[in-house]
Amino acid sequence: MTDSHQEQPASVSEDQEARAGGCPEIEAIRPVDFPCWLMRIISTVVRAEVDRRMEPLGLTQAQWIPVLHLASGKAHTAADLARRTLQTPGAMTRLIDRLVDKGIIERERSTDDRRVVSLCLTDEGLAAARQVPDIVKGVNSAALSPLSPDELTQFHGYLRRIYEAMPNTLAVDMCLPDGGACAPTDNTDNTAQPPGKERAL
Repeated sequence: MTDSHQEQPASVSEDQEARAGGCPEIEAIRPVDFPCWLMRIISTVVRAEVDRRMEPLGLTQAQWIPVLHLASGKAHTAADLARRTLQTPGAMTRLIDRLVDKGIIERERSTDDRRVVSLCLTDEGLAAARQVPDIVKGVNSAALSPLSPDELTQFHGYLRRIYEAMPNTLAVDMCLPDGGACAPTDNTDNTAQPPGKERAL
């Protein structure tokens, strides 16, 4: 019994040494070797820069997208915003509460149906919304500036082709917002879109 207890630490020590030496049989991978991984890193950096430029407007990534949907007239209620941003109704309600507190959005109860609450931008919210597209386009242009106009057109075409093929190449239902591969139709119910139904925002 004593001998077995004395031998166990040596075995554990050997295992630790093996782990410290790594597993050479497992292939090492680098983000720069995988286009999709690299695109994710680029997207993360771009999003961070957009958020930084949104700070003077008092908007975060989660907030400026709903604000833009309201400004475009594509959404009018919390249910509309929940569907378009893939948020649950509860999460969207909390987000709207914060925007109301900031003076960006205001609620208006319908005179025809008191159960319906419409959302609209305040003057401050509308002023902020007018600046959002230029900020997003400015960051996008800066990130893609190393490409020539022809290269940019070609690159964009490649991305669109990959994106539109995703319902067939991956087990994810992708929905383009402008009539793409499986663009969503207008929903008349007030339910949030189920998870897994991805959409470009």
